[in-house]
Amino acid sequence: MGRYAKPPGPPNRFKIGNLRSMMSDPLGCMMDASEYGPLSNLPLLHEPYVLVRDPELIQQSLAQGHTVMRKDRFTRELDRVLGKGLVTSEGDLWRRQRKLVAHAFIPRRIRTYGDAMVAAAHRSLADWKDGHEINIYESMAELTMDVVGRTLFDTDVRDTAKEVGDALNVISDYYSQVLENPIKPPDWWPSPGMFRFRRAARNVDRIVAEMIEARRKAGRDRGDLLSALLQAQDEEGGGMSNQQLRDECITLFLAGHETTSIALGHTFYLLSKHPEIESKVHREVAAVLEDRRATAEDYPRLEYTERVIKESMRLYPPVYAIGRQLLEDFELGGYTLEKGVTLLFAQWVTHRRPESFTDPLRFDPDRWLPERAAKIHRYAYFPFGGGPRICIGNHFAMMEAVLLLATLIRAYRFDLLPEQSLVLKPSVTLRVEKDLRMRLRARS
Repeated sequence: MGRYAKPPGPPNRFKIGNLRSMMSDPLGCMMDASEYGPLSNLPLLHEPYVLVRDPELIQQSLAQGHTVMRKDRFTRELDRVLGKGLVTSEGDLWRRQRKLVAHAFIPRRIRTYGDAMVAAAHRSLADWKDGHEINIYESMAELTMDVVGRTLFDTDVRDTAKEVGDALNVISDYYSQVLENPIKPPDWWPSPGMFRFRRAARNVDRIVAEMIEARRKAGRDRGDLLSALLQAQDEEGGGMSNQQLRDECITLFLAGHETTSIALGHTFYLLSKHPEIESKVHREVAAVLEDRRATAEDYPRLEYTERVIKESMRLYPPVYAIGRQLLEDFELGGYTLEKGVTLLFAQWVTHRRPESFTDPLRFDPDRWLPERAAKIHRYAYFPFGGGPRICIGNHFAMMEAVLLLATLIRAYRFDLLPEQSLVLKPSVTLRVEKDLRMRLRARS
């Protein structure tokens, strides 16, 4: 075996076979590649990729620092919208920003956001009636947009929700085309798609900038995430520049809204297919809340509801794959992987490993009972990433998903209409090709 011997992988006819498969069916392509072993060679045209399937090898990789690997090309493309926020920044800038942003996500502060989350859910409920049909993913996007407006900016974003939602669709479509495109179009490229993308990015930038400016003028702590970011200081007493504040706000605004709305949409879909599990969630919620609104203090008591969210995110992880590009040669799984190789960690693949999960395609929230969960490798399930760059808002997102699900399911049952099917459209996140229509059935 040569120094840079490659792990086995699917045949790559004319050096475009993997690219064609990844562009037409990325989830299926990664699942097929994973059959070749813990590491699978998966070159995409001229770019070397290695799929890492084994939880132990994933942990070894994600534990590495910024000197060994950096974000992959696709993630770096996101800085066209996100700037140098936590998702896209590297090195010293990332470390400084991580410490500053952490001020907004300390447990005590996260708990204060519970009321805003529940209030947003009740505002959605006020617009619904028994027998109404809703588009579940669209409705969850509107709801989580309301939540992020309240918790991040302490403001009502419903008037701009459609504009932001349309912009997100344009941005997502753009990145789905860029995902494995071997040729990166320059920023000035005069295509219709690039024009729509730039306009959408400007719209999001303007909306967020207006909110930041309004807050700076107000000049007081309103208990939201933005107030925490404005007050955060590093060891030398320095805070964020206007550009850094903008980048972090857009990152939290877009990433926080998108992933939670998708997780909730997938969860309601799964519950509509498993009425016995849906009934158990409702019984727990009714017993815990009785006749009052949910609060942050109820979150740890809604144990089964949280297990349902976790299991939904196992089967349908909103972030379905992440990548890291090697900055130096790296020993992994018996191979020396060459500098420049991109390691691909696919939650979609690893979450469905039969070695980690018995009957892995079955929706079973009780996998996450403490005694069963203790036997699962910590990197067999990593919906929020892992290592030093694990998502900083993971606890916020879990509390949000649980409180929203509990509030909505106490009031209604969500029945999937006939002839509705889930068709996934992986892009930046695990979006759907078309929305699913559900009928609301009021609880007696």
